[in-house]
Amino acid sequence: MSNLALEHMLQRARQLLVLPIDEQHQDPWLWEHSERVMRLAQMLGNLPQPGGRPPDATALVAAALFHDAGWVLEHRQGRYERWQLLTRPTNDLQRELAAAVLLEEIGPLLPGQTVRLASAAIRQCNDRRTTLLEARLLADADALDEMGMMYVLRQFRQYQAEGRALQQLVDTWRRHKEYRYWEVRLADGFHLDATRELARRRLTAIDAFMTALQSDLGGEDLAAALRAALPAPERAASS
Repeated sequence: MSNLALEHMLQRARQLLVLPIDEQHQDPWLWEHSERVMRLAQMLGNLPQPGGRPPDATALVAAALFHDAGWVLEHRQGRYERWQLLTRPTNDLQRELAAAVLLEEIGPLLPGQTVRLASAAIRQCNDRRTTLLEARLLADADALDEMGMMYVLRQFRQYQAEGRALQQLVDTWRRHKEYRYWEVRLADGFHLDATRELARRRLTAIDAFMTALQSDLGGEDLAAALRAALPAPERAASS
């Protein structure tokens, strides 16, 4: 892939995915997500692949940049507010819309075979049974971006828009753990063992963050300091 082709794809994707807030401000949320997924997909593509076939690097980049473009069309149609973008899994219809956007935006810039492969990767990335390498790499990159601190920021963005309290962020995390939601995601949400292990590490980081957030919300560190300052009999009684 030439630097010129990559630059054109990045420019087209940014123009599409950075959404206007008002005349002076823009929302880069969807664009930044797609750019991260592109970088993750590129790195995953450098891993040894089953069968020894490397992915088509250009098709993989194109698919990653435009894989969530369907949200933009539905936002323009008034179906979703900006803050609702990526608040739920991207469905098959949105993938079809994204594939159509890719064809329109960068179809003339790339060879036909590359464009068809990128479109197929977008359409199939929701399918756990897909054997298309580019779709599998895209799916794992997209799923990995939902883990770690990006999960926290997505939830925070949504809860702020809905007027929810910060405590609900912690409560939702706890419920997900109790219902083993993340265990299912780890088991079913990845094609590669490498990305599954990275996701597991990111979830551990979220858990540490949520523990710290709960401590801050309840002033637990100050309460512990106050207990430590009490005389021993009073400290024992307050335990």
